[in-house]
Amino acid sequence: MRQIHESGENYLEVILEIEREAGVVRSVEIARRVGVSRASVSKALGVLRDLGLVEPSYYGDVVLTEAGRARAQRVRRRHDLLSRYLRDVLGVSDETAETDACRIEHVVSDELIEIIAAYLQQEDNP
Repeated sequence: MRQIHESGENYLEVILEIEREAGVVRSVEIARRVGVSRASVSKALGVLRDLGLVEPSYYGDVVLTEAGRARAQRVRRRHDLLSRYLRDVLGVSDETAETDACRIEHVVSDELIEIIAAYLQQEDNP
């Protein structure tokens, strides 16, 4: 089985986001949000399908598998925690926090994410 890369995690995150907003995920919407061609989305979805993270439905919708949903939620949590930490604790602008969180979320350790989560929870409950 091939390993998922940063771009694959980004696709999973976008699929989860579209699903939450629209309920149905189409490759054309993924392409629009990621800023790539439908052919690029098709290729990426093929890789994600081979990894068991997405499956096509009968109507051409993109559906996360249980494993794909878990991975997408993990990436989304990391993104949200990092973005909030950068913005609220370090004072980084919203735009920079979002951009940097998207880059950092793929490379930081689980240990750091859990420390940030604990710190932010402590901030919420002084």
